[in-house]
Amino acid sequence: MKTSNLIDYTVVGAGTPIVFLHGMALDKRSTSLFFEPFMRSSNWQRVYLDLPGMGQSAPTTAASSEAVLRALIEAIHEIIGDQPFAVYGHSYGGYLAQALANRLPEQVVGLFLTGPVVMADKAKRKLAKHQNVFVDEVQVDENESSYDAFLKMNVQVSQEHWEQYQKMILPGLAAINHSYLVKLHEHYTLEEEPILQKRDYQIPLTMMVGKNDQIVGYQEQCQLVQQSEMGELFLLNQTGHNLLIDQPELAKVAFHHFLETVQAYLSQE
Repeated sequence: MKTSNLIDYTVVGAGTPIVFLHGMALDKRSTSLFFEPFMRSSNWQRVYLDLPGMGQSAPTTAASSEAVLRALIEAIHEIIGDQPFAVYGHSYGGYLAQALANRLPEQVVGLFLTGPVVMADKAKRKLAKHQNVFVDEVQVDENESSYDAFLKMNVQVSQEHWEQYQKMILPGLAAINHSYLVKLHEHYTLEEEPILQKRDYQIPLTMMVGKNDQIVGYQEQCQLVQQSEMGELFLLNQTGHNLLIDQPELAKVAFHHFLETVQAYLSQE
């Protein structure tokens, strides 16, 4: 389905909505393929979106994070109206998730972030050192040209992790609007970034970051959690930017805990 501003989305289930925001150059399959198998029997409504210029969503007229955020807010209002919702965000999606909580404080009731962008300017980020941990031998029968990229992004290397990378990551990479993303990177920084970096979120905030994340790092993310009254942090060894693939079982446990925390928060409202 598409919103009036051509954001492609899928809604599954009923209950309090959770909006899922994928990372840069990916699409909603990178979230739905992970979360749906264990969320099918839940009492939460899942809203999976393709960000503008990615997946099946049209690019915004102006290629900037400000334009993406405005389009996202319009789409969310069209899909779920003014009811409360939680947000999952990964990487660039985590950057946008923080901004959503800032701009829609009456609606956003929880944030679950994996490897989120905190500093848009990559040159100013405190990056971590990547490594590979070879769990077992990998048979590369398909997508051989993408295997090096897998090794550069994932820490945990196994047949299962390679197969998940092919399912969750490669389809989105194949569907991006390259020229749009080049321009988007030129206007990546949100106006409220300095505000977001100092926010004390008064809602459940769960952060999962890897100690080997060479894309966004982990130190600035830890600081964000420390200054938030309801912040919780999972700092994982031998884990990189593709956290859902490197540590799927831990991510599931953390997400279930997050949902319980949001439920308790809503019951007190």
